[in-house]
Amino acid sequence: MLPAPVSFQRHRILNQRSRSFSKLLRAPARLTNLSALLLFTLFAFSLLLNLRYLYSPTRDVALLRSIIETLPSRPSASGLDHLVIVPGHAIWIGARSEDAEDEDSWLLAPYQRGRGRPSIFRAHISRGSQIATEDSRALLVFSGGHTSPFSATSEGESYLRFARATGLLPSVDMFTRVTTEDAALDSFQNVLFSVARFREFTGAYPTRITIVGHDFKRRRFEQLHRLALGWPKIRFMYEGVPLRSEADEREAAAGEVVLSLANAFTPYSTDLYGCHASLVKKRAERNFHARTHGYHVGAPEMRELLEWCPKDGKEIFPGVLPWEKGY
Repeated sequence: MLPAPVSFQRHRILNQRSRSFSKLLRAPARLTNLSALLLFTLFAFSLLLNLRYLYSPTRDVALLRSIIETLPSRPSASGLDHLVIVPGHAIWIGARSEDAEDEDSWLLAPYQRGRGRPSIFRAHISRGSQIATEDSRALLVFSGGHTSPFSATSEGESYLRFARATGLLPSVDMFTRVTTEDAALDSFQNVLFSVARFREFTGAYPTRITIVGHDFKRRRFEQLHRLALGWPKIRFMYEGVPLRSEADEREAAAGEVVLSLANAFTPYSTDLYGCHASLVKKRAERNFHARTHGYHVGAPEMRELLEWCPKDGKEIFPGVLPWEKGY
């Protein structure tokens, strides 16, 4: 008997493999329903944990033990709910009350010289101090970064020194409801970072905000910065101090609507969060000492707001803000 052709043997082997594979497919599953349920439950639980970690605003905070362990408890800060902000406009380098309104004791921009600006700054500091000392639930925040190459101190720190040196604030052993915010580089950051600083200092967010500043900047704060933060109008107050002369006031007010002035009303009206072109450039130009803020840790609930930058410059932050949910 002749052997089967090679092609026939190959065909028979393929048929056998095909039948074996078909039999394997028809074999009963070895996993019981209970096992499948346990595997699915484990998968769902793992997915839930990963999503919670991914979208938690505090996911990095737990890792920063070296920072958290250095923060003191502040029982005296409990119960505070009123944020009083005094934005800085220059750095005071004096040390005595006699230096308060001496222009040589201030690091002034050229446009600020010869216009009595130190007396205006004193009025800001005085009024902010008065509001805070009269309200036992208020925290006073002097806000302003390290904006001069000629000093390593910040606007906020120098304002606090000024307030102590001139007696506008009681001594440190008599009044502790005051701090500085040393990272802000423009007016929007004065508000945004001061809210974060309040959270960092007290462990909670304010329910009310009062700002003391130039009267000609009122519209910028009330109509633009407040809007960008989603802060209720009824709980937001701006106290404006006019400049020394009506001519100065008119000139400053006119400058607010000039597009070429980087840090004014008009640029912010098309870039609410100050994260595009001219406003970003202005911040970088003021950051002589290349410092960064730490509010992603100090106010973790605000981290998404801190990074929000709409492409059109005008879209309001869509997330839930801590002051909306009564944090």
